[in-house]
Amino acid sequence: MSRSRPRAWILVMVTSMLIAGIALSPARPAWADPAGVQRTLDWEQPADRTLPATAPPGFTKQWGTSYGATNVTGPTRDGSHAARFELRKTDPVVSSSKRAEISQRDEQPVDAERWYGFSINLATTWAHDTSAEIVSQWHQCDVGCPGGSPPLALLTDEGRWKIDFRGQFIDLGAYTTGVWVDWVFHVTWRTDSAGLLQVWKNGERVVHRTGATHGGGPRSPYFKFGIYKWDWNTGAPSSTTQRVMYYDALRLGDERAVHQDVTPQRTCARAVPVAAASATTYEPANPPANAVDGNLSTRWSGQGFGAALILDTGASRHLCGAAVAWHRGDLRWNDYTIHASQDGVSYTKVWEGRSSGTTTAPETVLFTPGPVDARYLKISFWANPENDWASITEAGPLGL
Repeated sequence: MSRSRPRAWILVMVTSMLIAGIALSPARPAWADPAGVQRTLDWEQPADRTLPATAPPGFTKQWGTSYGATNVTGPTRDGSHAARFELRKTDPVVSSSKRAEISQRDEQPVDAERWYGFSINLATTWAHDTSAEIVSQWHQCDVGCPGGSPPLALLTDEGRWKIDFRGQFIDLGAYTTGVWVDWVFHVTWRTDSAGLLQVWKNGERVVHRTGATHGGGPRSPYFKFGIYKWDWNTGAPSSTTQRVMYYDALRLGDERAVHQDVTPQRTCARAVPVAAASATTYEPANPPANAVDGNLSTRWSGQGFGAALILDTGASRHLCGAAVAWHRGDLRWNDYTIHASQDGVSYTKVWEGRSSGTTTAPETVLFTPGPVDARYLKISFWANPENDWASITEAGPLGL
């Protein structure tokens, strides 16, 4: 390997890469959900933080006070914002009962298959009550549908989480206040034996039922979330006068979605297979394939600042980060950038920084703009304190 190049040479190389357009690629959206996710409501988009004045775009307001539904910065489950719901016994009646809810519009197609992922935090003031309350419900369509109770609802009752599924109560254990609980519901809305209900609580599947999931009508049930406490309207016994809860990480998916697309437990840790590896330059003894062979004793090496290793996953993937291990990584740091691309031609920068210089093991970095849809990752080397050689022992993309 040759000695380090003069600083002026480094600047020329960096400038030429900038002129080539790598650092000038257009920015991607901060969050790119899979195609099956119809709506994300994690309150991170300013346009969605419309509470308490009105419901976010595409939803309907069902509260009558200034505190019924508000946006807060803590506690949060996903990002820096969440929704806070508060219902008091003295609140005005809204839509025939005491409620503080945000509702989907009644426009779900017949026989729809839907995924619903969200997280709930019951405030520490959520004391045991003799009266139950709904915290998420699926309401039968408003016109041409049988009336009565919703075919599906998530409740707190007698100090426990419960599901009311077509009049049958399913006990899902005692609730704990002040902590986030992650939920995923997967429903095929049918009136015959082809219906399906699956429920996951904190990643564990707790319900699997087949058969009819609602009572009929020209449309499938629609989703509502917040606090609905009917006993405060009917005068039934209740030992509380206030309920407060937090709601975050809502994702609504259609038949194309899968559990991982909507679950709040989305961590950037899944290794994504690499179909092929190439590089802008390499020495014959250390080809690109060595960086994806699962062996930390082999490496790709390429000379020159801006030398890049390119990973091809074989198809467009939902990528959120990368794991990179450097040769002599416990003895020297490496400055590098990561760019992502759908076609291998137009790249967008998703991360830049420096390795720790303290380990030879793979180090995980998360993309600065969040997950992106991409097929290719380009890992470009820019500097280390010893020479102008890029030497990566292992590298791989990460997905959710």
